[in-house]
Amino acid sequence: MISKKHIYFFVGGILVLIFVIYLLLSIYITNLAIKATRKIPETNPSSVQLSYLEEEFYTEDQIKLSGWFIENESLNTIIMIHGVDSNKSDGYMLDLIKDIYDMGYSVFAFDLRAHGDSEGKDLGLAYVERKDLNAAIKHLKNIHNVEQVVLYGISYGGTIAVSNSDLDQSIEGIVVDSAFYDLPELLASEVSNRTFIPEFLAKLLKFGIIRSIDIFYGISTNNIISGIQSVTNFDSPIMIIHCLADERIPISHSDRISQYSPMDSYYIIYDNCEHAKGYEENTVDFIRNLNEYFAESFN
Repeated sequence: MISKKHIYFFVGGILVLIFVIYLLLSIYITNLAIKATRKIPETNPSSVQLSYLEEEFYTEDQIKLSGWFIENESLNTIIMIHGVDSNKSDGYMLDLIKDIYDMGYSVFAFDLRAHGDSEGKDLGLAYVERKDLNAAIKHLKNIHNVEQVVLYGISYGGTIAVSNSDLDQSIEGIVVDSAFYDLPELLASEVSNRTFIPEFLAKLLKFGIIRSIDIFYGISTNNIISGIQSVTNFDSPIMIIHCLADERIPISHSDRISQYSPMDSYYIIYDNCEHAKGYEENTVDFIRNLNEYFAESFN
């Protein structure tokens, strides 16, 4: 006959095993999330007939970043912030830069830490990159006498942009293209989509991911969310763009960002595209909206 003591030991052992598996999964997901896949730019602005300056500058934690400054008649500058595992020339970035230049604005595109030609080994999970953006703005001010900027962030870069609206008084506007609101939620969703783990179980990992990011990397994901929420105090409208069919970062993330948008902000939804493909699938309308927003922001 099995005694109560043996039952307690058995149940206790099962609970310990579940806890260990939970802990290991959380740490594993966090370690995956912090690693970037470096892609070196294969082309430059000359491929779209733009003259540019190739420049290097340093963050406050001494990470050397690489950027391109494309000067126009106006020094009002759009700062381009690329997505994760991307770089300053990846995908349609150079075509978009050319379209923005043709509107009359200067453009500064740079590689985030651990990306492209910039130094660094790990991502900052859209939190540490505040230092990268701060360094970019200071560089533009000190070297090129730029006084007004609009931040343009795509995906991961969109979260960096919208969570740092308070970074500098030179920021006149923010374009948030396909950004995420809740990183642990997004990571848990990725687990469900890419592994055998069912969705309800993956959602339970959110707390473990939060704690792992905090303990191992000193990053509080709540600080990213509070940074996004603080955009409500930004003194100009922002522009949010998202594709309805986005499976990588569901539109529910932009829905939540929009709840904290300043008065008279714009929320543009395209129903014919996937993640961050609004520009490619709706180029004419996309550029028209950007042109109007930039003119309003720099007014």
